[in-house]
Parts: sequence; C-alpha cells; structure tokens
Amino acid sequence: MTSQHRHCPVCNTDQPKLLLHNQLAAVHDLDMSYQVARCGACGFHYASDLPPDAQYAAYYQAVSKYDAQGSVSALDRQRIAAAVALCQRAGLPKTARIVDIGCGFGVLLAALRDAGWSQVQGIDPAPQSAQVALALFNLTDIRTGWLANAGEVMDLRQADLVCLMAVLEHLPQLHSDLAQLISHMRPGARLLLEVPALEEFRGDAGEPLGELSLEHIQFFSVISLRNLLGRLGAKLLMHEVLTLPSVGSGALFVMAEVGQGGATSTQREDSARMDAYLAGSTVRLARALQCVPDEPFVLYGAGSHSARLIPALQPEQRQCVLAVLDGNRNLHGKQFDSWPVQAPEALVDYPGVPVLISSYRAEKAIARALAAQYENPLVLMYGGVSAAV
Repeated sequence: MTSQHRHCPVCNTDQPKLLLHNQLAAVHDLDMSYQVARCGACGFHYASDLPPDAQYAAYYQAVSKYDAQGSVSALDRQRIAAAVALCQRAGLPKTARIVDIGCGFGVLLAALRDAGWSQVQGIDPAPQSAQVALALFNLTDIRTGWLANAGEVMDLRQADLVCLMAVLEHLPQLHSDLAQLISHMRPGARLLLEVPALEEFRGDAGEPLGELSLEHIQFFSVISLRNLLGRLGAKLLMHEVLTLPSVGSGALFVMAEVGQGGATSTQREDSARMDAYLAGSTVRLARALQCVPDEPFVLYGAGSHSARLIPALQPEQRQCVLAVLDGNRNLHGKQFDSWPVQAPEALVDYPGVPVLISSYRAEKAIARALAAQYENPLVLMYGGVSAAV
C-alpha cells in the first residue's frame, strides 16, 4: 500500500512511537490500513502512516454510508441533545447565526432551531442532503460542499457559531484544514466541536479496537484538543464528556472562541488510557475470534468490524467464507477483500449455512432481523450461537 507519513497534527513534531499496525481488509479495492502512533513530544495519538488523501476521497465517494440515512438513532439523539445543551450553557444568543459543516440531513440544525435558534445553515458533501433536510425538517438552507471549500460555499465571517460534529477525527490534513476554516471566521466567533472521547475509550467494554475504525485517524482528549486549538489561536471555553454506555464509548464536546489567543504552552497527554484500551481490546478481540466457525459460513457485515476481522482469520478460516452480505445499499456490488458485497436477500442461496454476524453495535438487531426471515444458524461473536433470536 502506498502511504503518506504525517507529523503530529497537534504539535507538528515527527517523533512517532508506533503502538499498533491497524491492518484492515480492502474495501472497494481501497486498503485503508494505518499505523497508530503516540507523539513523543505532546503525547497525541494519531495515525502516523496512512493512505494518501486521494484514497480517502475515493473511499468516501464510493462506500460512505452516511448519505443513506433517513432516521435518527437513539445514540444520535443523545449526542444532539448534549450539543444543544452546551450551546445553552455557553449563553449563545438566540439571534446567533449558526453554520453546521458536515450537517448530514440536518439533525443538529433542526434541534437548534427547535430550541430557539432560527438562523441555521448547513454544508454537506452529499448532494441529496438538502432535499432530505427539507423533507424531514423543513430546513431550507443546506448547501453542497465540504470543509475545504466551506469558506467559498458560505460567508463564514457572518457566522457566530460554526459546528463540526464528528468531523475532526476523519481529517488527514487536520491542522491545515482547521486552520483554513478559522481563517474564514471573524475574531470572537465560536466553534462547537464533537469528537470521540479518548477519556471514554474502554478496553473492557464496547467493540474491541472499534475506536480505530476505517475512518478515524486521530484520537482526542480534552488535553489534546485544547493543545490543538491553542496552536490555532483559539481558546477552549468549556467542554463536556458524554458517556455512551450502550456502545461502551463516549463523545467529547468543546465550545471554543477563535482569535482570542489560546494556550501558548502544550500540556502532555497521558498515555495510560490508550495503552489500557489497546491491551484490553486485543484480549477481547482474540476471545471473539474463537467464535468463527470451522465450517463454511456466510459473513454478515462489511464495515470496520469485518475489515479488522478478515486479516485476523487463519488461511483455513478465510477459505470457509462463502459470501459477504450487508444491509447498506451503498456497499452492494462493491468488493470487500476477495468477496463482492451482496444484499441480505442473497442468504436464500445459502440454506442451512451458518451466518457469522460481524458487528458489535448492531449484532442483536441484525440477528433478530435475520431470524425473522431465515432459518440459518446465527453465530454472534459477542452473544453465542442461536438458531433463532
């Protein structure tokens, strides 16, 4: 795989201590594997060697699932409620002009509007976002664009608050992308940021190594996010860590003010949390792999969990994989390692064949759906074997 090497996105030092090679199966012929490292200077955890920018662009264009959504999960409702509450605690005036970059179909904007902020706008790369946002929430100002051209798509100097929810952890050019965004904002404007919270990474719960997904290439704590913002001339005003026990994870929300001269010194990040997470996850993943059938089986799931599972299989186990199925229409027909991804309905071609459900968060829901339609034995990596659920 051709890769790019990165200096630390926070302090720009090139002193990576390699912690893990995150080997992932190719998706649509795109190898998204990367090296997880700790910065020797500031302690930030990030992908030091990763695929080229063009490969990330190709991946999101080909297989991204986010533009296929049409409903709001209970987990996302928790996240949105926490974001709105932080805006309220920060005393954001109801007259504030708000822009959400990467807004999807407008869930956050609708929640902010319903809470009393009427001037809400969004930017998202998915062409259908505007149409879906209008149909679901009657939002009328969603424009097509992405972080790199947000200042061209919309006049961000008019914005009082710019939101980046679940965006920063994805950016190969994190420092320069965020610096460019801030350069388009007026001094005194605010940023609302949400990222997965390193404070909530748990090796004894949640999906083993699940925080190291196909798409997440930097791993933030309050300390590292404050360090990053400070180097960009922004000041962290307040934050909240939201625990999400249903998935054994959590989210970090930050409100910051730009152009206010952030912290000039760098506080070193503690290594204990990431070390414990990697160690505990490795043990639990090995335990889950013991559930892989030693006979021909169908693999259900073509996301990050399966991308990590496939390279961990023994050669004889790989030979037992007859097919890969997934409910995400964006993946159908795409290549997942050696197999084309098929729709769940293809299971009728494999009567009586065990189905290994390769998902942590959706394992039980998938099992219920399959058991309602098919008689195949179901293998749950985190819940055992069941002929019917």
